[in-house]
Amino acid sequence: MTLSRIENQKKKHGKRKKILIIVLAVLLVLAGSGVSYGYYLTKKLETVTGNAQKKLARGNKSDLRAEKVDPVKDDFSILFIGIDKRKNEPSRSDALILATFNHATNKVHMVSIPRDSKVQIIDPTHTRDYGISKITHAHAYGDANNGQGADYTIATVENLFKVPVDYYVQVDFDAFMKIINALGGVEMDVPVKLVTQNSKDKKGKNAIVLKPGKQLLNGEQALALVRNRKSPGAGGDFGRGRRQMAMIEAIVKKSSKLSSVTKYSKVIDSLDQNFETNLTFGQLLSLRQYAGSLSGIKTLQLKGTDDMSTGIYYYALDDNYLNKVRTQLREQLNYQTVAGSDSSQENSSMNGTSSSSSSTTSDSGLATDSSGSASNQ
Repeated sequence: MTLSRIENQKKKHGKRKKILIIVLAVLLVLAGSGVSYGYYLTKKLETVTGNAQKKLARGNKSDLRAEKVDPVKDDFSILFIGIDKRKNEPSRSDALILATFNHATNKVHMVSIPRDSKVQIIDPTHTRDYGISKITHAHAYGDANNGQGADYTIATVENLFKVPVDYYVQVDFDAFMKIINALGGVEMDVPVKLVTQNSKDKKGKNAIVLKPGKQLLNGEQALALVRNRKSPGAGGDFGRGRRQMAMIEAIVKKSSKLSSVTKYSKVIDSLDQNFETNLTFGQLLSLRQYAGSLSGIKTLQLKGTDDMSTGIYYYALDDNYLNKVRTQLREQLNYQTVAGSDSSQENSSMNGTSSSSSSTTSDSGLATDSSGSASNQ
């Protein structure tokens, strides 16, 4: 089934889910749990991680690295990908967070990438020029090409930020709700009234209604909080991004108070068969040094403007701010450009995030999901 045909069937299938998978917080929780509860949870986590192993087509290192990075001793990055997975259709990335880890400071920097960001799509096989499109489409293009959704997304993010993506973790939205429920819910401050279709895309009487104020949210409610961007006062992609980051902190805070091995066990079970990664079990455990300090997590959001210049909605990134984020990420990774790296990717236009003139692939079908239709997400 072609991508354009899939989009033409949009009304039949309903709105694409716009979700956040809070995988970073979960991994920090799990990495710490193995230390806290010893052999039982460690072996369970090892089994779940083993089931999730997926090698990237590029091999065991980024093309922007001279050598493979060891997260046990080197500064490194992880791309967290939340996907909307449907049968017989290429999956899209509905949430992207790039996290960089620094050993000297024990700090984590996270940048949330809006799904409609206007970027150059990179084919890591260098066989096709997809031109300018929404970053969410990178995963769909790759998934339609031999299941390489993560490969295409990673290559596109590397080109956007000019830094290597060393590892990735990909999770679907079912795991998110299971994780929240396994934690016994999370406490969040809902900023405004939010009305969101539920996880089955049902509206009306089935919609999830959140009233303003602090409250304990279950999995379905938490998903609604981090999906919604179109309710009055929700703040669009920027507001949703802020709630995504707040959710990460809430999950870490709640997990730090867990005292039951049973609850930790349920959190681990919620990930089984619901995520994939190229991190090994040993590398995952190396994250535990970052698990104890919320103050060490710095969150960044890309700035931009709404762009309807082509008749299709994009989020046009602010190039000046994007360059500042690139600099911060390089500093956090202590990264220097690899001599002799692929110049076409490393030296691609710094303004390629906001220009559509070079696009060789029509967005007439692909981008109709964000044309401003009345969805409360």
